[in-house]
Amino acid sequence: MTDSPLRRLSELRAVIEGFGARYAAIRAAKDASQITILRAILRRLTAALRQRNYPAFRDADFELHATVMAMADVPHLRDIWQTAWNGLKNIHQQGFDECIPDPRVLMGEHDHLVDTISRGDPAAAEDAARCHIEASWFRKTKHESAATTNGSGPFHRAAAHITSHLHCPVRLSEVAGKVAFTSPRNLSRLFRQHYGLGFQPYLQKLRLQKAAELLCTTRLPVATIARRVGYRDVSRFGEHFKRQFHTQPGRWRKQHFHQM
Repeated sequence: MTDSPLRRLSELRAVIEGFGARYAAIRAAKDASQITILRAILRRLTAALRQRNYPAFRDADFELHATVMAMADVPHLRDIWQTAWNGLKNIHQQGFDECIPDPRVLMGEHDHLVDTISRGDPAAAEDAARCHIEASWFRKTKHESAATTNGSGPFHRAAAHITSHLHCPVRLSEVAGKVAFTSPRNLSRLFRQHYGLGFQPYLQKLRLQKAAELLCTTRLPVATIARRVGYRDVSRFGEHFKRQFHTQPGRWRKQHFHQM
C-alpha cells in the first residue's frame, strides 16, 4: 500500500493542495474577502459533524478544498486538483464510512488550514494542507492494517501514525493496541532498537523538530505552533524547546527565520 498507485496519487494531491493553499494565502494577504466564504463553509462542516450528517460533511469538505484551489487564482489548477480528487474520492469515502475519525481532529485540521490562509502565511498554509492530506490517507490505511498482519509491520505503522498526528494526543498504549497491534512494551523496544529512544522521547523529539521547522518558515505565533505540535501548555513547550535547542523559541526564530 505504501508505494501503490493510489498512494502516489495521494502524494500528488498533497503537492497540488499545498501549492494551492500557498497561493491562496498570498492572495488573502492582499484581499481577505474570500476568507469569509471559507469560514462560512467551516461552520457548515462543524454543524454537519455535530449532527452526524456525513454526506453533508463530505459535500462541505469538497466545497472548502475547491474554494481554496479557486482562491489561489492559478490557471487550470482547480481542474488538475479535481482530477486528483476524483481519483481518490471512493477510497476516502470508504475510509470515512468504515472508520469515522474523531470529529475534533477533523475540525482541528480544517480550522488550522483556514487560519493559516487567513493569516496570509504561505509556508504555514502549504504545511497545513499537506499535513491534512497525509492524515487523511493514514486514517484510511490504518483501518486496512487492522484487518491484516501483513504489510509494513508494527514499528512502521506506529512511526507513520506519529508523523501524521503530532498535533493530537498520542499515547503509547493506544498506538500499540490500535495502530501497531502489539504490546506497549514491545513497541517501546522497537523504537529504542530503531532510534535509540523510547516511544515518548522520540515523540517529543519529533514534535520539537517540527516546531523548529515551523518557527523557521512561518509567521505563526509561538502559541499556535505549540498547539500544532501537540502542546497545550505553552510554558512547557518553551521548556522542552530550550532543553532540545538550547534557546527559547522566539530567539530561535530570530536566528533562523527564512520565508519559503
